[in-house]
Amino acid sequence: MAWFHCLPFWLAVQCFVTMADAISLGLKPTSVEPTTKITMTTTTDTCSSRRGCLLGLGGLAGGLVLATRPAHATRGAFELDSEYYIRDLLGGNKKEGNILPSQPPAMPPPRTLMGPLIPLLLDSSYATSCIPVQALVEQIKGDNSEMAKKIAASAMDYRTKASRSFSSLRKWDTESVTDQYYFDISAYALWKTAADVLPNYAERDKFARTVGRRLYTITQPKDKQQATTSSSASLMASEAEMVSLLRLFQDSNFCKGFKITGSDPSVDYNSNKKKEEQDLVFDKLDDEALLSGASVDCLVSVYEPATLGASLQITGEQSRFAPDYVGATLAAMWESKGIKSSWEVFFVDPEYRPNPKDYYPNEKLLQFTLTVA
Repeated sequence: MAWFHCLPFWLAVQCFVTMADAISLGLKPTSVEPTTKITMTTTTDTCSSRRGCLLGLGGLAGGLVLATRPAHATRGAFELDSEYYIRDLLGGNKKEGNILPSQPPAMPPPRTLMGPLIPLLLDSSYATSCIPVQALVEQIKGDNSEMAKKIAASAMDYRTKASRSFSSLRKWDTESVTDQYYFDISAYALWKTAADVLPNYAERDKFARTVGRRLYTITQPKDKQQATTSSSASLMASEAEMVSLLRLFQDSNFCKGFKITGSDPSVDYNSNKKKEEQDLVFDKLDDEALLSGASVDCLVSVYEPATLGASLQITGEQSRFAPDYVGATLAAMWESKGIKSSWEVFFVDPEYRPNPKDYYPNEKLLQFTLTVA
Protein backbone atom coordinates (compact mmCIF):
# COMPACT_ATOMS: atom_id res chain seq x y z
CA MET A 1 0.00 0.00 0.00
CA ALA A 2 2.84 2.42 0.80
CA TRP A 3 4.20 2.71 -2.75
CA PHE A 4 0.65 3.06 -4.15
CA HIS A 5 0.08 6.08 -1.94
CA CYS A 6 3.31 7.62 -3.30
CA LEU A 7 2.12 7.37 -6.91
CA PRO A 8 0.31 10.76 -6.97
CA PHE A 9 3.49 12.37 -5.63
CA TRP A 10 5.52 10.70 -8.41
CA LEU A 11 3.06 12.01 -11.01
CA ALA A 12 3.38 15.50 -9.59
CA VAL A 13 7.18 15.29 -9.73
CA GLN A 14 7.05 14.13 -13.35
CA CYS A 15 4.76 17.03 -14.31
CA PHE A 16 7.01 19.48 -12.47
CA VAL A 17 10.15 18.15 -14.21
CA THR A 18 8.41 18.34 -17.58
CA MET A 19 7.24 21.91 -17.00
CA ALA A 20 10.72 22.90 -15.87
CA ASP A 21 12.17 21.40 -19.06
CA ALA A 22 9.69 23.31 -21.17
CA ILE A 23 10.41 26.59 -19.38
CA SER A 24 14.16 26.03 -19.80
CA LEU A 25 13.51 25.76 -23.54
CA GLY A 26 11.74 29.11 -23.48
CA LEU A 27 8.29 27.61 -24.08
CA LYS A 28 5.01 27.87 -22.24
CA PRO A 29 3.61 24.44 -21.35
CA THR A 30 0.08 25.53 -22.21
CA SER A 31 1.06 26.38 -25.76
CA VAL A 32 2.55 22.99 -26.56
CA GLU A 33 0.56 20.69 -28.78
CA PRO A 34 0.16 17.15 -27.43
CA THR A 35 2.36 14.59 -29.18
CA THR A 36 0.16 11.70 -28.08
CA LYS A 37 -3.58 11.49 -27.79
CA ILE A 38 -4.71 10.63 -24.25
CA THR A 39 -7.65 8.31 -23.88
CA MET A 40 -9.11 7.53 -20.45
CA THR A 41 -11.32 4.54 -19.81
CA THR A 42 -13.11 3.76 -16.55
CA THR A 43 -14.70 0.45 -17.41
CA THR A 44 -15.25 -2.17 -14.77
CA ASP A 45 -12.73 -4.47 -16.53
CA THR A 46 -9.92 -1.92 -16.29
CA CYS A 47 -10.38 -1.23 -12.58
CA SER A 48 -11.54 -4.66 -11.54
CA SER A 49 -8.34 -5.02 -9.57
CA ARG A 50 -5.89 -2.72 -7.91
CA ARG A 51 -3.24 -3.76 -10.45
CA GLY A 52 -5.57 -2.82 -13.33
CA CYS A 53 -6.06 0.64 -11.87
CA LEU A 54 -2.31 1.07 -11.42
CA LEU A 55 -1.66 0.09 -15.03
CA GLY A 56 -4.23 2.62 -16.11
CA LEU A 57 -2.65 5.31 -13.95
CA GLY A 58 0.79 4.35 -15.26
CA GLY A 59 -0.43 4.84 -18.82
CA LEU A 60 -1.99 8.15 -17.82
CA ALA A 61 1.30 9.26 -16.24
CA GLY A 62 3.16 8.51 -19.45
CA GLY A 63 0.52 10.35 -21.43
CA LEU A 64 0.72 13.43 -19.19
CA VAL A 65 4.50 13.57 -19.61
CA LEU A 66 4.22 13.27 -23.39
CA ALA A 67 1.39 15.80 -23.58
CA THR A 68 3.45 18.56 -22.03
CA ARG A 69 6.76 17.79 -23.72
CA PRO A 70 7.75 19.46 -27.01
CA ALA A 71 8.09 17.01 -29.88
CA HIS A 72 11.69 18.04 -30.45
CA ALA A 73 12.80 17.81 -26.81
CA THR A 74 15.31 15.14 -25.78
CA ARG A 75 14.62 12.99 -22.76
CA GLY A 76 17.17 13.23 -19.97
CA ALA A 77 18.98 10.49 -18.07
CA PHE A 78 16.54 10.76 -15.15
CA GLU A 79 13.56 10.12 -17.40
CA LEU A 80 15.20 7.24 -19.25
CA ASP A 81 16.26 5.55 -16.02
CA SER A 82 12.83 6.15 -14.47
CA GLU A 83 11.16 4.56 -17.48
CA TYR A 84 13.00 1.29 -16.88
CA TYR A 85 12.36 1.27 -13.14
CA ILE A 86 8.64 2.04 -13.57
CA ARG A 87 8.36 -0.76 -16.15
CA ASP A 88 9.83 -3.14 -13.58
CA LEU A 89 7.39 -1.89 -10.95
CA LEU A 90 4.29 -2.23 -13.14
CA GLY A 91 5.52 -5.52 -14.55
CA GLY A 92 5.45 -7.19 -11.16
CA ASN A 93 8.75 -5.94 -9.67
CA LYS A 94 10.44 -9.30 -10.24
CA LYS A 95 13.75 -9.83 -8.52
CA GLU A 96 15.52 -10.22 -11.85
CA GLY A 97 13.56 -7.35 -13.40
CA ASN A 98 11.38 -7.30 -16.48
CA ILE A 99 14.08 -5.94 -18.80
CA LEU A 100 17.19 -8.01 -19.41
CA PRO A 101 20.68 -6.56 -19.97
CA SER A 102 21.52 -5.87 -23.59
CA GLN A 103 23.96 -8.01 -25.52
CA PRO A 104 27.47 -6.83 -24.51
CA PRO A 105 29.50 -5.14 -27.25
CA ALA A 106 32.09 -7.25 -29.05
CA MET A 107 35.54 -7.00 -27.53
CA PRO A 108 38.49 -6.02 -29.72
CA PRO A 109 41.21 -8.59 -30.42
CA PRO A 110 43.71 -8.93 -27.56
CA ARG A 111 46.72 -6.66 -27.53
CA THR A 112 50.19 -8.18 -27.44
CA LEU A 113 51.92 -7.17 -24.21
CA MET A 114 55.64 -6.62 -24.70
CA GLY A 115 58.85 -5.39 -23.17
CA PRO A 116 60.81 -6.22 -20.02
CA LEU A 117 58.01 -5.04 -17.71
CA ILE A 118 55.54 -7.85 -18.49
CA PRO A 119 57.56 -10.81 -17.07
CA LEU A 120 57.94 -8.80 -13.86
CA LEU A 121 54.19 -8.34 -13.59
CA LEU A 122 53.14 -11.94 -14.19
CA ASP A 123 54.28 -15.37 -15.33
CA SER A 124 52.02 -17.91 -17.06
CA SER A 125 53.14 -20.69 -14.70
CA TYR A 126 53.22 -18.41 -11.62
CA ALA A 127 56.94 -18.81 -11.12
CA THR A 128 58.72 -16.80 -8.42
CA SER A 129 60.45 -14.81 -11.15
CA CYS A 130 57.41 -12.48 -11.23
CA ILE A 131 57.11 -9.90 -8.47
CA PRO A 132 53.57 -10.66 -7.15
CA VAL A 133 54.43 -14.33 -6.53
CA GLN A 134 57.72 -13.31 -4.89
CA ALA A 135 55.93 -10.89 -2.59
CA LEU A 136 53.21 -13.38 -1.70
CA VAL A 137 55.62 -16.23 -0.92
CA GLU A 138 57.80 -14.04 1.29
CA GLN A 139 54.85 -12.56 3.17
CA ILE A 140 53.56 -16.00 4.17
CA LYS A 141 55.63 -17.74 6.81
CA GLY A 142 56.81 -21.25 6.01
CA ASP A 143 59.01 -23.11 3.56
CA ASN A 144 59.38 -20.85 0.52
CA SER A 145 59.73 -23.57 -2.11
CA GLU A 146 56.74 -25.51 -0.81
CA MET A 147 54.63 -22.36 -0.50
CA ALA A 148 55.53 -21.33 -4.07
CA LYS A 149 54.24 -24.68 -5.35
CA LYS A 150 50.98 -24.32 -3.41
CA ILE A 151 50.41 -20.79 -4.70
CA ALA A 152 51.07 -21.84 -8.30
CA ALA A 153 48.75 -24.87 -8.00
CA SER A 154 45.96 -22.78 -6.47
CA ALA A 155 46.25 -20.04 -9.10
CA MET A 156 46.21 -22.55 -11.96
CA ASP A 157 43.12 -24.16 -10.48
CA TYR A 158 41.31 -20.81 -10.26
CA ARG A 159 42.32 -20.01 -13.84
CA THR A 160 41.00 -23.33 -15.14
CA LYS A 161 37.65 -22.91 -13.38
CA ALA A 162 37.21 -19.33 -14.64
CA SER A 163 38.36 -19.98 -18.22
CA ARG A 164 34.92 -20.62 -19.71
CA SER A 165 33.28 -17.47 -18.32
CA PHE A 166 36.26 -15.23 -19.10
CA SER A 167 36.74 -16.54 -22.64
CA SER A 168 33.05 -16.05 -23.47
CA LEU A 169 33.67 -12.29 -23.44
CA ARG A 170 37.43 -11.88 -23.71
CA LYS A 171 38.78 -14.65 -25.92
CA TRP A 172 42.56 -14.98 -25.87
CA ASP A 173 44.60 -16.16 -28.86
CA THR A 174 47.46 -17.80 -26.99
CA GLU A 175 47.89 -19.11 -23.46
CA SER A 176 50.65 -16.67 -22.65
CA VAL A 177 50.75 -13.58 -20.43
CA THR A 178 51.85 -11.63 -23.51
CA ASP A 179 48.23 -12.05 -24.66
CA GLN A 180 46.14 -9.29 -23.04
CA TYR A 181 43.15 -11.47 -22.18
CA TYR A 182 45.20 -14.41 -20.91
CA PHE A 183 47.14 -11.97 -18.74
CA ASP A 184 43.76 -10.77 -17.43
CA ILE A 185 42.50 -14.18 -16.31
CA SER A 186 45.95 -15.12 -14.96
CA ALA A 187 45.98 -12.00 -12.78
CA TYR A 188 42.45 -12.79 -11.58
CA ALA A 189 43.54 -16.29 -10.53
CA LEU A 190 46.64 -15.08 -8.66
CA TRP A 191 44.74 -12.39 -6.74
CA LYS A 192 42.02 -14.89 -5.80
CA THR A 193 44.77 -17.10 -4.40
CA ALA A 194 46.30 -14.14 -2.56
CA ALA A 195 42.89 -13.35 -1.05
CA ASP A 196 42.69 -16.90 0.33
CA VAL A 197 46.03 -16.71 2.14
CA LEU A 198 45.76 -13.01 3.13
CA PRO A 199 42.35 -12.78 4.81
CA ASN A 200 42.50 -9.29 6.33
CA TYR A 201 42.79 -5.78 4.91
CA ALA A 202 46.15 -4.92 6.51
CA GLU A 203 47.86 -7.96 5.02
CA ARG A 204 46.39 -7.28 1.58
CA ASP A 205 47.46 -3.63 1.69
CA LYS A 206 50.98 -4.70 2.66
CA PHE A 207 51.08 -7.14 -0.26
CA ALA A 208 49.90 -4.53 -2.78
CA ARG A 209 52.41 -1.95 -1.57
CA THR A 210 55.25 -4.50 -1.61
CA VAL A 211 54.47 -5.29 -5.24
CA GLY A 212 54.50 -1.57 -6.03
CA ARG A 213 57.79 -0.92 -4.23
CA ARG A 214 59.56 -3.75 -6.04
CA LEU A 215 58.26 -2.69 -9.42
CA TYR A 216 59.33 0.89 -8.78
CA THR A 217 62.78 -0.15 -7.57
CA ILE A 218 63.46 -2.32 -10.61
CA THR A 219 62.13 0.15 -13.17
CA GLN A 220 64.01 3.21 -11.88
CA PRO A 221 67.75 3.92 -11.98
CA LYS A 222 69.38 3.67 -8.56
CA ASP A 223 70.41 7.32 -8.53
CA LYS A 224 66.71 8.31 -8.64
CA GLN A 225 65.65 6.14 -5.71
CA GLN A 226 66.90 8.42 -2.95
CA ALA A 227 64.14 9.15 -0.45
CA THR A 228 63.63 12.77 0.50
CA THR A 229 62.61 14.24 3.83
CA SER A 230 59.05 15.44 4.38
CA SER A 231 60.24 19.07 4.42
CA SER A 232 61.37 18.79 0.79
CA ALA A 233 58.44 16.71 -0.45
CA SER A 234 57.22 18.19 -3.71
CA LEU A 235 54.42 17.09 -5.99
CA MET A 236 55.69 19.35 -8.75
CA ALA A 237 59.06 17.58 -8.65
CA SER A 238 57.36 14.16 -8.80
CA GLU A 239 55.24 14.87 -11.87
CA ALA A 240 57.84 14.04 -14.52
CA GLU A 241 58.58 10.69 -12.87
CA MET A 242 54.88 10.00 -12.49
CA VAL A 243 54.37 10.48 -16.22
CA SER A 244 57.44 8.36 -16.99
CA LEU A 245 56.03 5.43 -14.98
CA LEU A 246 52.66 5.68 -16.69
CA ARG A 247 54.33 5.79 -20.10
CA LEU A 248 56.23 2.62 -19.20
CA PHE A 249 52.91 0.80 -18.69
CA GLN A 250 51.55 2.28 -21.91
CA ASP A 251 54.65 1.42 -23.97
CA SER A 252 54.37 -2.18 -22.74
CA ASN A 253 50.78 -2.27 -24.07
CA PHE A 254 49.57 -2.91 -20.53
CA CYS A 255 47.13 -0.03 -21.14
CA LYS A 256 46.07 2.00 -24.16
CA GLY A 257 46.54 5.40 -22.56
CA PHE A 258 46.21 7.52 -19.44
CA LYS A 259 45.13 10.92 -18.18
CA ILE A 260 46.07 12.81 -15.01
CA THR A 261 43.81 15.30 -13.25
CA GLY A 262 45.13 17.48 -10.44
CA SER A 263 43.54 20.30 -8.48
CA ASP A 264 42.88 22.40 -11.60
CA PRO A 265 43.70 21.19 -15.13
CA SER A 266 43.16 17.79 -16.65
CA VAL A 267 46.12 16.67 -18.73
CA ASP A 268 45.64 14.06 -21.43
CA TYR A 269 49.09 12.76 -22.28
CA ASN A 270 47.72 10.99 -25.34
CA SER A 271 47.09 14.31 -27.07
CA ASN A 272 49.27 15.66 -29.87
CA LYS A 273 50.56 18.59 -27.80
CA LYS A 274 54.29 19.08 -27.70
CA LYS A 275 55.93 18.44 -24.35
CA GLU A 276 56.58 22.12 -23.71
CA GLU A 277 52.91 22.92 -24.38
CA GLN A 278 51.56 20.42 -21.85
CA ASP A 279 49.76 21.84 -18.82
CA LEU A 280 51.14 20.96 -15.41
CA VAL A 281 49.01 18.89 -13.07
CA PHE A 282 50.58 20.18 -9.84
CA ASP A 283 51.63 23.73 -8.97
CA LYS A 284 53.17 25.69 -6.08
CA LEU A 285 49.84 25.91 -4.28
CA ASP A 286 49.67 22.11 -4.18
CA ASP A 287 53.16 21.92 -2.67
CA GLU A 288 52.32 24.61 -0.12
CA ALA A 289 49.13 22.78 0.85
CA LEU A 290 51.04 19.53 1.18
CA LEU A 291 53.73 21.02 3.43
CA SER A 292 51.15 22.79 5.59
CA GLY A 293 49.63 19.42 6.50
CA ALA A 294 46.68 19.47 4.10
CA SER A 295 45.96 16.71 1.61
CA VAL A 296 46.07 17.01 -2.17
CA ASP A 297 43.90 14.95 -4.51
CA CYS A 298 44.95 13.53 -7.84
CA LEU A 299 43.00 11.45 -10.35
CA VAL A 300 44.69 9.03 -12.73
CA SER A 301 42.65 7.50 -15.55
CA VAL A 302 44.06 4.28 -17.02
CA TYR A 303 42.35 3.28 -20.26
CA GLU A 304 41.76 -0.40 -21.02
CA PRO A 305 44.33 -1.87 -18.59
CA ALA A 306 45.18 -5.54 -19.09
CA THR A 307 43.66 -6.34 -15.67
CA LEU A 308 40.30 -4.63 -16.31
CA GLY A 309 38.29 -7.85 -16.62
CA ALA A 310 39.89 -9.33 -13.50
CA SER A 311 39.19 -6.17 -11.49
CA LEU A 312 35.56 -6.03 -12.61
CA GLN A 313 35.01 -9.72 -11.86
CA ILE A 314 36.49 -9.48 -8.36
CA THR A 315 34.52 -6.32 -7.65
CA GLY A 316 31.37 -8.12 -8.78
CA GLU A 317 32.24 -10.83 -6.25
CA GLN A 318 31.98 -8.19 -3.50
CA SER A 319 35.72 -7.77 -2.95
CA ARG A 320 37.97 -4.74 -3.43
CA PHE A 321 41.20 -6.74 -3.43
CA ALA A 322 41.94 -6.78 -7.16
CA PRO A 323 45.14 -6.53 -9.25
CA ASP A 324 46.32 -2.93 -9.40
CA TYR A 325 49.88 -2.54 -10.61
CA VAL A 326 49.64 1.13 -11.60
CA GLY A 327 48.25 2.46 -8.32
CA ALA A 328 50.75 0.51 -6.21
CA THR A 329 53.72 1.63 -8.32
CA LEU A 330 52.74 5.31 -8.18
CA ALA A 331 52.26 4.99 -4.41
CA ALA A 332 55.80 3.62 -4.11
CA MET A 333 57.18 6.49 -6.20
CA TRP A 334 55.54 9.10 -3.94
CA GLU A 335 56.64 7.19 -0.84
CA SER A 336 60.26 7.49 -1.96
CA LYS A 337 59.81 11.26 -1.96
CA GLY A 338 58.31 11.53 1.51
CA ILE A 339 54.70 11.62 0.31
CA LYS A 340 52.13 9.25 1.75
CA SER A 341 49.27 8.09 -0.47
CA SER A 342 46.00 6.22 -0.27
CA TRP A 343 43.76 5.55 -3.24
CA GLU A 344 40.33 4.37 -4.26
CA VAL A 345 39.51 2.55 -7.51
CA PHE A 346 36.49 3.31 -9.72
CA PHE A 347 35.39 2.09 -13.15
CA VAL A 348 34.03 4.39 -15.83
CA ASP A 349 31.77 3.58 -18.77
CA PRO A 350 32.22 6.49 -21.24
CA GLU A 351 28.85 5.91 -22.89
CA TYR A 352 25.42 6.60 -21.41
CA ARG A 353 23.22 3.53 -21.87
CA PRO A 354 19.40 3.79 -21.46
CA ASN A 355 19.15 0.37 -19.82
CA PRO A 356 20.49 0.72 -16.24
CA LYS A 357 21.59 -2.93 -16.35
CA ASP A 358 24.06 -2.24 -19.15
CA TYR A 359 27.52 -1.38 -17.82
CA TYR A 360 30.64 -1.76 -19.96
CA PRO A 361 33.51 0.35 -18.53
CA ASN A 362 36.82 0.75 -20.29
CA GLU A 363 38.53 3.07 -17.80
CA LYS A 364 40.02 2.40 -14.39
CA LEU A 365 40.01 5.59 -12.35
CA LEU A 366 42.46 5.89 -9.43
CA GLN A 367 41.64 8.60 -6.91
CA PHE A 368 44.73 9.41 -4.84
CA THR A 369 44.83 11.36 -1.59
CA LEU A 370 48.36 12.63 -0.95
CA THR A 371 49.82 13.87 2.35
CA VAL A 372 53.26 14.39 3.87
CA ALA A 373 54.57 11.13 5.34
